[in-house]
Amino acid sequence: MVLWLLAVVTGLWLGQASAPDGSLPAPSNVPGAQYPRVHPDNSVTFRIKADGAQKVTIGTYELAKGADGFWSVTTRPYTPGFHYYSVVVDGFTTTDPGSQTFFGYGRQNSAIEIPGPESDFFAPKDVPHGAVRMEWYYSKATSRWRRVFVYTPPGYDRDRGTRYPVLYLQHGAGEDETGWSRQGHENFILDNLIAAGRSKPMIVVNENGTILPRPGGPPPPPRGPGAMIENRFTEFDEVVSRDLIPFIDATFRTVADRDHRAIAGLSMGGAEAMRVGVNHLERFSHIGLFSPAISSLDPATHYDARLADAAAFNKQLRLLWIGIGTEDTLHPGVRASHEALQRAGIRHTWVESGGGHTWTVWRKYLADFAPLLFR
Repeated sequence: MVLWLLAVVTGLWLGQASAPDGSLPAPSNVPGAQYPRVHPDNSVTFRIKADGAQKVTIGTYELAKGADGFWSVTTRPYTPGFHYYSVVVDGFTTTDPGSQTFFGYGRQNSAIEIPGPESDFFAPKDVPHGAVRMEWYYSKATSRWRRVFVYTPPGYDRDRGTRYPVLYLQHGAGEDETGWSRQGHENFILDNLIAAGRSKPMIVVNENGTILPRPGGPPPPPRGPGAMIENRFTEFDEVVSRDLIPFIDATFRTVADRDHRAIAGLSMGGAEAMRVGVNHLERFSHIGLFSPAISSLDPATHYDARLADAAAFNKQLRLLWIGIGTEDTLHPGVRASHEALQRAGIRHTWVESGGGHTWTVWRKYLADFAPLLFR
């Protein structure tokens, strides 16, 4: 009952009536769709129309066909948070017509949001709101037009005399520049933090960290588990340093210096943030790594040995923030990297939380990281 009241108060399910069994349409449904439905115990009922199908599955669940041609199943209780899923009809993988789609795992996927006690910090509230803008610019580094999403804080368009610091915030592998605004709700997180006086108003930039090769050029080098460290992501580094930062500074009212510029990311994006941030300390003073795809970091040799002189590195970087969930498959490697940084005397903030490799964790990390910036 507490979660249902929270859902209404935060506007997640505003205007939706519960069924006799207490279930409600998921807040991630397309407008008007009654399924998927979330029950008070966080179990979910999926219902798919597929008259001529022989078999329909969602994950490990086999749906049962009714006389009306609808296939349905009620699952075990889910943990609160964001969960991707796909529908497989006779071997063909597709999306659920009742769910919004989100770009993940390299394609459009359905997903379901299960509200919980911590859903409030990213819910839309009666506070001043910023805007998420879509911009296009030409990248000389990739010889392509590129799309970025840019969050501007409340009041940006009214107060033309104010300039703002910038956070470059990256998605993970298989996702794209829409992730932080769609899956991550970065705009509502920042709106709520700024309204509460917990965060400086800032511009947030989301680029696509999956760089395609130049037209007619050679493919990028392969990236195995160990390739996320050292001097990889040279293509993305070039995009950010050569094209993106100049474009953002020329297009938006930024404070264009290193003290007012940060870079962060989740998973692959965390590895990119470390690579670009450490390689360009003349441009960035804050780095945030959310469940970063980094393992067995050696400060003495990796990143062209830019961390080898701990005193010099600590003097240049105002904040290195690293967070990882204990249930995350990357946890052992990230923890080992944290311990290596400790032994080397590299100053950093270490956060070890519950949770796995999910947007549920990364939203919380953004809410923890943003208030520490530009102070």
